[in-house]
Amino acid sequence: MNLAIRIPLIFLLFGFSYSSLYADNHLSPEQQKMTIKERNLVYEPWNPADMEQRRKDIGLIGPGTQTPFPEARFPGYLEKPENIDELMPQARYAVSQKGGRAPLGLVEPGDIVLIPLPHHADPMVTEAVTRAFNARRVEVRFIFEYELAGISRADLETIQEIKNVFKAGDGQQELNYLRTTGAFSNWDEAVRWTREKDPELADATWPQFKYPTEEIAQLAKNYPSLVNAAVVKYLDEHPEVNKVFWRTGGRPFAMHALKHHATKMVGNYTYLNNFDIMSKVPAYPSDVWRMIEGKMIEPMSYTDRVEVTDPEGSAFFFELTPEEASIWSQGSYLQGHIFMIPSQSSGIYPFSFIEYPVQENKWLPTVQVTTANGIIASSNSHASNHPRMEIHFTDGYVKKIKGGGLYGDGFRLWLSYPNINDVTWPFQKNPGFWWLFEAGTGTNPKYFKHPGEMLIGSNLSERNAGGVIHWSFGAEVKNGPEEDKEKSARSPKALEFGKDNNLPIGHAMHNHILLPTYQMRLRDSGNWVTAIEHGQIMASRDPEVRAIASRYGDPDEILKRDWIPELPGITSPGNYNDDYASDPGTHWIRWANSIFDGTNAYLSE
Repeated sequence: MNLAIRIPLIFLLFGFSYSSLYADNHLSPEQQKMTIKERNLVYEPWNPADMEQRRKDIGLIGPGTQTPFPEARFPGYLEKPENIDELMPQARYAVSQKGGRAPLGLVEPGDIVLIPLPHHADPMVTEAVTRAFNARRVEVRFIFEYELAGISRADLETIQEIKNVFKAGDGQQELNYLRTTGAFSNWDEAVRWTREKDPELADATWPQFKYPTEEIAQLAKNYPSLVNAAVVKYLDEHPEVNKVFWRTGGRPFAMHALKHHATKMVGNYTYLNNFDIMSKVPAYPSDVWRMIEGKMIEPMSYTDRVEVTDPEGSAFFFELTPEEASIWSQGSYLQGHIFMIPSQSSGIYPFSFIEYPVQENKWLPTVQVTTANGIIASSNSHASNHPRMEIHFTDGYVKKIKGGGLYGDGFRLWLSYPNINDVTWPFQKNPGFWWLFEAGTGTNPKYFKHPGEMLIGSNLSERNAGGVIHWSFGAEVKNGPEEDKEKSARSPKALEFGKDNNLPIGHAMHNHILLPTYQMRLRDSGNWVTAIEHGQIMASRDPEVRAIASRYGDPDEILKRDWIPELPGITSPGNYNDDYASDPGTHWIRWANSIFDGTNAYLSE
């Protein structure tokens, strides 16, 4: 392991040894002597200038990037509204928007809409959206999730105050996605195993919180499932509700939670604070948005090879048969979130491009991409940020993790979870869980990384930004092919498999590539199509897209990315390793504070 860490050498020489606990070797001898804080500074160094050599080492043959790195940018026009009147123009845009993951405009006059809200939703934003819906003659029922579940706000706030211990840089929180998107049925056993193998990592990831009563302790543990059951119960008791917007992401998982009400699910709801509502997302022309997505999907069925790079060090490729490419093109559409790998587009009833959110009647068989080879390098995930990490995979399967702080330690440990590499998941051809599975990309250039999230150790908004790709691993079948179930539901066979084998059945370990270049080789001609370059979706330069955009104003302004990540040594001055890769959490906290106090050097109009 090429070990780099930003700590004094004395800690390595005289630190306490936990070597007896780490028989699985997920920690190097040096790491076994470190404190938990020191372990969370271990990273894999990288020089962005070495990309050409890495391309050769990996065996990339495509054209690669043709333009220099862009300069960092953040929308300086965002303002916090002082009253509801300032919000109303944006709210009216929001309830008319038919594109993306929160297409509130897909409701019709006379509809009755349920939107369950997390407890922290801004009441002024909620009131503005309510008024805007009412003006469209739509009845919207905003109900806090805790109210649906019959839980007091005071108890929920007590739990949140106790659990509010994480910050930017606590990348180990990504391990919790093994429970959520990973659909791990016996999570207590997963935590117990992790604690047995690496108690320090487990304590950093799942602190032993002290709650005032056992009742509140159980509430903290079971709150998500209580909310899920309460939403279903409400819909059972209120059949007049015909449409639902819920959660800020994971639409297929929200549909799973809704059970027999899944067809009422239209999209997510992201307008919880002033960031998205005051952005240019609500007013973004939906026909332009949809055309960009169509242009991204068009080459897929003709593609036989894909190559991906990123200035943080990602470089890999995969090749496709005509059958795999056909499945990819049929299943890649999820409005506002295109699937950029066939495995994610398979094992589903795909969403209709024409009649979204309707699911088609044809089930797409599973694809495992067994030709993927190379490295994904990352410093950001769904949960937070982490010291630079490299994920090395061969023939589609993860073989090695380098760096990554505590996130890397957890990922490395979980590569050896009992039976996770040995059994074959339902509907899959090859054994094992750690297959390259997910590659979701946002498609709207007006989304951005929320600075407020950085200060509470979260990072979900980043995945919405157009051109950002989040990659993850798994052996998932989102929709089972069985006929005696809802199309949106998981396979009963997969659920039984997970319980019987005590294994995840979804996907996990997300890694965000912020400035990807994504290129596709066309099978018949051998020509290359660049879908994304340095995070810029190239369909935005297509003459047809620009022509439609010109109906709404200056196409350059409409199609411009409002956020380009500030990465020292890449999009801003500095040394990539010293100023960023070794401690991204500190960088992003500083960045967030500079956005809030107006001192950031890259604020743009």
